[in-house]
Amino acid sequence: MTISFPRALTIARREYLTTIRRKWFLLTLVLTPLYFGGVMGLSMKSQVDEQLRSLRNFGTLGVVDSSGQFRKGRSEIRTEVTADDNPFEAANAAARTATDTTASAHVIFSGVRRYPGQPEGQQALRTGEIQQLLVIPADYLSTGKLRRYMMHSSLFSSADDRPVSRWLVQALLAGTVDSTRVERANGPTRSMALYTLSHAGQFELNDSRRELFDFMLSFILGMLLSMCIVIGGQYLLQGVAEEKESRILESLLCTVTPEDLMIGKLIGLGGAALTLVGAWVLMGLMISTPAAVIVRAQVTPPLLLAMLAYLLLGFLFYASLMTGIGAITNNMREAQQFAFAFTFANFIPFILMTKILAHPDSSLAIALSMFPPTAASSMMLRLTSSAAVVPGWQVALSLTIMVLAAIGALLAAARVFRVGLLMYGKTPTLPEIVRWVRQG
Repeated sequence: MTISFPRALTIARREYLTTIRRKWFLLTLVLTPLYFGGVMGLSMKSQVDEQLRSLRNFGTLGVVDSSGQFRKGRSEIRTEVTADDNPFEAANAAARTATDTTASAHVIFSGVRRYPGQPEGQQALRTGEIQQLLVIPADYLSTGKLRRYMMHSSLFSSADDRPVSRWLVQALLAGTVDSTRVERANGPTRSMALYTLSHAGQFELNDSRRELFDFMLSFILGMLLSMCIVIGGQYLLQGVAEEKESRILESLLCTVTPEDLMIGKLIGLGGAALTLVGAWVLMGLMISTPAAVIVRAQVTPPLLLAMLAYLLLGFLFYASLMTGIGAITNNMREAQQFAFAFTFANFIPFILMTKILAHPDSSLAIALSMFPPTAASSMMLRLTSSAAVVPGWQVALSLTIMVLAAIGALLAAARVFRVGLLMYGKTPTLPEIVRWVRQG
């Protein structure tokens, strides 16, 4: 494969400047991070707000006590809501310390109304006098079974469990132990400080906000890397497929070789994709730096170097495949159909993200980080996970596999590109493509 780098760089410069000057490129640059950031922020905030609203709307609890064990229960329930219940209270986040886990807490009050039987309680529930009905059977102490009634249930109804549990504990222990012991029984772990082993080998205070930030960091870095790979590949796929369909490639091949054209497109359109993602990273840094400082998050230079290495190798692997696909198909629709399977493979780790982040040392996580189509995004999720330290030999082996896969994909794409550019009509079959790769 002979390449004239001056001609390739001329093509790269033309492809890069043409791409970044398009209106849709600028719209993608600005609107994509705003869209994803807005959707994620709105979704998380809506969930938190709904849980807090469920607590605030819990005005009165109806109780039917057939056991007689809860007759000393209070007529009012106090439920403390702390900053942990609302991670969007940034001011509270800065005020929290290792010993002050109840900072900025406020109390939500709920009433308790007793009924002689279940029919009366259910009628009060239907008319809206109470929001929930708790029925305590006579054999509660031996069986532990309870029945709770409410008009409607949702995914966020579990937030209502806290005041009910609090009242049950207080009422069951009232008169048998002092009020301090009752308070501790209601929340035995409320002031417990959790320490976990850091990547540096030291036990550090675990912070729920830091856990949330670590999760978001894993997701965002992995998604940025995947989107850069996919966007760059799509640029190449679209550029080659459209130029082949419009027969522009026939004119270009009169002055440059197929190798010059392919390398030029790889560099130019890859640079456009890197420009796009680089701008997104800068936007993200400006927005997230204050939160990162508050939770003392650390993004180390080795992590950044690993991300850059996986970004370049993953892009080269996928871009080579997309270039080959664009060369063998006859139009953009066929190209998109062929490319779907490869694009989907890149996002498989995000489908399994919960399992990978919870068990980054599992066989599944290791296998995905060694398989070239999923290696880049899988390893980025593992490297940013706070649950484990990825051994250096696994990173080295994964990068070695990626280098070999990227070189293999580039050489195969070059052979397919050379043969497929000027072929029109019937789309080649898989055996024909394999033959081109072997004999090209």
